Amino acid sequence: SNSNQEDRFIMGLLRASADAVVVGAGTLQAAGLLGSWLPEAIYPAAKDLYRKYRTEVLGKPEYPLSVIVTGTGGLDLASVVFHTPRNRVLILTTEQGKGRLSQSGSEALSSVEVKVLATEDMRISPSAILTLLRQEAGVELLLHEAGPTLFGQFLAGGFIDELFLTVAPQIAGRVAAHPRPGFVADVQFSPATAPWWALLSAKSAADYLFLRYQL
Repeated sequence: SNSNQEDRFIMGLLRASADAVVVGAGTLQAAGLLGSWLPEAIYPAAKDLYRKYRTEVLGKPEYPLSVIVTGTGGLDLASVVFHTPRNRVLILTTEQGKGRLSQSGSEALSSVEVKVLATEDMRISPSAILTLLRQEAGVELLLHEAGPTLFGQFLAGGFIDELFLTVAPQIAGRVAAHPRPGFVADVQFSPATAPWWALLSAKSAADYLFLRYQL
């Protein structure tokens, strides 16, 4: 449908605008071996447009840096994201995770770099991620497409500046036997501490709403 195409085009445009896209290990696993966070992966028809926009308008490299966060290093290195030409991938992990990735063959992947962020509980803090990306990779605009747990950590730390939310005219529901996560997990706010957002724009296509908020 036209609305679905517009949604995918906008998501691809967000990726094309970013210096880096971050996801967690669970999101990578859920995406499967063909999962990719390049702009054209979500809307192939605009591949050339995304490339020209990044290189000629924004003056950025052809692709945003793909950042994978994993405490354990339990990634399937056969995923296409690790084997796409000209796509740089940075894996942020722990000492244990780096050892596991090395055993899996990460050092043989020319476009993949593994960085260790010190942690005592196998969790990598959002502030450490942002500091490393800014200082060592020059990342100023980070697009967060990670799973609900990692996103919740960024949100709880006050590290999310804007939220792009698409509302579809469908209700999925939940049952205890097969729980479906929301977009924030392992974090709970009280009414007094819950982040409030200011609506910057609201657009519609067919029965979809495309909402942009600022914290």
